[in-house]
Amino acid sequence: MVIKKISILFTTLFIGLLLAACQSDDKAKNNEVEATFTGTISEINQQNALVDIETGDILKSGDKVYVDLSKSEANFKVGDKVEVGYDGVIRESYPLGINVVYVELIKR
Repeated sequence: MVIKKISILFTTLFIGLLLAACQSDDKAKNNEVEATFTGTISEINQQNALVDIETGDILKSGDKVYVDLSKSEANFKVGDKVEVGYDGVIRESYPLGINVVYVELIKR
């Protein structure tokens, strides 16, 4: 009887941990993202892309930004339209610099 209770307890705990782990990526993405924008990749150099900004408040600071593509597992190409989430910090250089939280492919 005691073994059955312990088994049920561990099973419940294990399922709870699995559910929490699955949700942690979405929570981290939502908690860290302060702003987003969309744009088109004009150049790719290893894990960095130069993106021509199309929409978003970041346009107030400039029209091009370097984006760290390692934040995604997608294979990006020049000409791809992307959505980028970042922490809100904009380094005022040309092109702009940001701290990327996520990059998603919108359209090829």
